[in-house]
Amino acid sequence: MYQALYRKYRPKSFEDVVGQDVIVKTLTNAIKNDMVSHAYLFCGPRGTGKTSIAKIYAKILNCLNLDGVKACEQCNSCIQINHNQNIDVIEIDAASNNGVDEIREIRNKISLVPSNSKYKIYIIDEVHMLTNQAFNALLKTLEEPPRHIIFIFATTEPHKIPTTILSRCQRFDFKKISEDCIVTRLKTIVNNEKIKITDEALKEIAFLSDGGMRDSISLLDQAVAYTDDVINVQDIHDINGSITKEEVRMIITNICDKNLEKCLEKIEIYDNKGKSMSKIVRSIIEELKNIILYSNAPDFFKTSDNFYLTIKEKTNNSNLYHYIHSFSNLINEMKNNSNNKILLEIEIIKLIGQDSEENAQKKPFSENKMVINTQTFVKDEKSKNQEKESSLLINSTKPFSSIINEQLIELKNVRINNALVSVSQKRKNEFKEKLEKLKPLLVNENYSKFVSLLFDGELKAISNENLIFVYKTKLLADAFNLELINFEKIFIETFNKKYYPIAVSEEEWDDIKTSYNKNKKQYIFKEELTPLEKIFQSQEKNKKNEEKKTEIDDLFESFVEYE
Repeated sequence: MYQALYRKYRPKSFEDVVGQDVIVKTLTNAIKNDMVSHAYLFCGPRGTGKTSIAKIYAKILNCLNLDGVKACEQCNSCIQINHNQNIDVIEIDAASNNGVDEIREIRNKISLVPSNSKYKIYIIDEVHMLTNQAFNALLKTLEEPPRHIIFIFATTEPHKIPTTILSRCQRFDFKKISEDCIVTRLKTIVNNEKIKITDEALKEIAFLSDGGMRDSISLLDQAVAYTDDVINVQDIHDINGSITKEEVRMIITNICDKNLEKCLEKIEIYDNKGKSMSKIVRSIIEELKNIILYSNAPDFFKTSDNFYLTIKEKTNNSNLYHYIHSFSNLINEMKNNSNNKILLEIEIIKLIGQDSEENAQKKPFSENKMVINTQTFVKDEKSKNQEKESSLLINSTKPFSSIINEQLIELKNVRINNALVSVSQKRKNEFKEKLEKLKPLLVNENYSKFVSLLFDGELKAISNENLIFVYKTKLLADAFNLELINFEKIFIETFNKKYYPIAVSEEEWDDIKTSYNKNKKQYIFKEELTPLEKIFQSQEKNKKNEEKKTEIDDLFESFVEYE
């Protein structure tokens, strides 16, 4: 039976490990100096060697004929570990064995001494999947373990592990493996397997694997099965669902030239070929980053590139930051959407359709607030909210607190109450999918203002027709509530059903959750006593009276008294 390349070339000794020199050196010195800990935590991205190093470390610790820090590979313990047959080295997948019963079973067995090894070693993969009860059951064992027990935990999400567990382990953070290291390792495999492949294809595999050695070897394995001839760059992109650098550059050029037809035509072609839209967007972001780096630090690149020079003449850094920010947000949207092609088309329509003078006037993306690194560009979230709030205050001389009257506050409390009467996670997920139908309205000038504001918040609760949206600041939540009539009309037009939305800030939502957890059995549906239209008519009347009063004051310098 054929053995996958990533299994065949899995490291069997520390000398075979690539890209984790610091971790290998630390563990080697721990063996030399007899400073082996009882618990280790290996953290890092997938395919960077966590489980492999755990097995190598277990093999060295249990080797019966250890030569310094090298396992002999000949004793019964080494042979059994290499074939996954050593009963004293137990590998557990926490994703499928995450309950308290499984951990209690481990705890009951740890008092037993190893059968034919020095240590009984538990390697628990994806340990963050354990339940809180399972972690609690494990805590006492970690605090006072027997001398013959060693735990090695591996995880891609260490932030999900309780601090009580973290504080009892030696933590090792695995880094992504560099492209040069991946290419070197792949060349060794290619030479051993007599695989015909171009150097450009190997570099492209290393780039697409994003620092994961296992991913790169798996992609190479797929390429071998895909082609009968020499593997080239195009073969790699066909397998991976990505596009070549030249094709990425063509899309960027068309965006800068405002050539919408060509962009949409290319997206249609890529979709018909089965390309991954999210991978295309990531490639665009990477190339946009290179353009900005070239514009600001040309010496960083060893050779000049005519493409970067051409794009630099067509646009400016502010627009490039804007593109990167928009595409980065698009990546997050694509994670929870089934039709990424539509999202990409809409995003490109928005970018190309925006008027450059309007962008310059609004200045929504400040160059000195962008952080450049080798992966992506991240904008300060606080600045984003401040800019959004500033735009909401245009043509308004009074804060929202003076505009929102008591009737609207009373309505807000009623709608919050009604949304909590019978909250349903299933109904919330279903309505979130419904909201995707509103995204095409982002490019409609009659709706874009309201839909954009809607998607700045997050749906947190729904009960029948009542909805609660949560915003980062109270100002954004108030802006939503002042447009309730428009939102209700949009929902009716889109869903053919009347919904009763309301918005709160994150701070208000925390208080609502606390109150709900204490009194969730006491929520009873309440009728809205004052129609929404009447509330806003009253607000408009008060606003006009206030404006009239201000005009008279300016004219008579406040000598007039009012009833």
